[in-house]
Order: sequence, then structure tokens, then C-alpha cells
Amino acid sequence: MVVKDESSPWIHMDISYWEDLLSAQIPRLYRKKTFLFQHGDKPEHVFIIKSGRVRITSYCIDGNEKQLYIGEAGSICGEIDCIQNHPYNASAIAIVDSEIFCLPYKVLENQMRNNWSLTKKLMQVICQKNLIFMEQIMELSFDQSKQRVARILLNIAAEYGQDLPDGSVRIGIKFTHQDIATMINTSRVTTNNVINSFSEEGIIIKEGGYYILKDIVGLNDYILNDG
Repeated sequence: MVVKDESSPWIHMDISYWEDLLSAQIPRLYRKKTFLFQHGDKPEHVFIIKSGRVRITSYCIDGNEKQLYIGEAGSICGEIDCIQNHPYNASAIAIVDSEIFCLPYKVLENQMRNNWSLTKKLMQVICQKNLIFMEQIMELSFDQSKQRVARILLNIAAEYGQDLPDGSVRIGIKFTHQDIATMINTSRVTTNNVINSFSEEGIIIKEGGYYILKDIVGLNDYILNDG
């Protein structure tokens, strides 16, 4: 069993968390690869995910991207830019077909004025995101590539892992080396080399397109021992 790190870039919660805000709202269907918003768009809406998965990504001028976090069911996105009245500083795209509430910011703002409980909930979510961003800054500043890959594999396993009888953990979603590289801001080649190294050591294996973490302790050792 893999325990979720509080700074894991996956955000989700029970949709009832937002019941005061969503009682009169109807979700929209966003197909896979559809943008909720793009970097530079005018911030007029906040989005709350009822079901599905959304990737929040920042793009550089040269086209490179850095994944900031993954929004699962119950998570909210776009709220920080709306509060600041600043163009969206990232892009949000549905990874899979997703049902999402799209709320005009004025609706949220009016609720915040009259509902301290809702405002407090929103502040807690923003604080959680700040923790994630701070952890990413620390990783980019100090961690080696093996540490980053080991940590993201454990984070993915904490979200989508299935415990196996032999103590290993099977990750229940498929992902590419480029997906990992985007998450940890490294090159696909570097990620490929690290994954191959872990495979050669028997720490992970791949069966039927899915990764199995055979040595959880070994992955944690890489994180603790500076790669």
C-alpha cells in the first residue's frame, strides 16, 4: 500500500464539499482533450469537476510545458485567477470525458460575501495548491532526476494503485514517459533512462501496458538518499 503524500499533485474531494455552491447548477460534458480555459483567457468562470480528470498546465514561450496539478472529482480550478482578476496563467484540459460545473465567477463571489463556510473551504483549497507548488519548487531546486521519477511514481500509485498479494502495487492507469517528464519538468530521454534503470534493478516492471511497483521501499530510498 502506498500512502498519499500531502503535496501530491492530484487534487480531489467529495463533490458535496461544494454543495452550497452547486445546488442550482447543471454540469456540462467536456470531451477528452477539450480545453476548459487557456493561458491568457479572460477569467470569467471557475470550474468544479463532478467526474473525470483535468490537467492544469503552464506553457513556456518555447512550447515546453509544466504540469501543475491534476484535478479529479470535486476539485476546483480557475478560481485564483478570477479572484485576482488576472488572465488565466495556465491552461486546463480534460484528460478524459468529464462532467464539469462551469460557474460565472460572479456566482462564486456573491456566495463568498454571504457564506463564510464556503469562503473558508475555498481558502483551504488554495492553501493546498500553494503547498503543491512549493513542493514542486523544492523538487526542481534540489532533487535529482531519480528522486523526481520515484516520487511521481509513488504519487500515481497512491491515486490509482491496486495492492497485489505479493506486496507490490499495480498502477491502474496507463501513462507515457512523456507524461512523467511533463509532470516533473525533465526531458523524455531522462525519464526513459530512469525508468529503464528502475526496471533493470527490479524496482518496477511493466505488464500489459501497466506499471507494477515491485519495491516500494526501494523507491522511497531513492527519494530519501538524494537519488
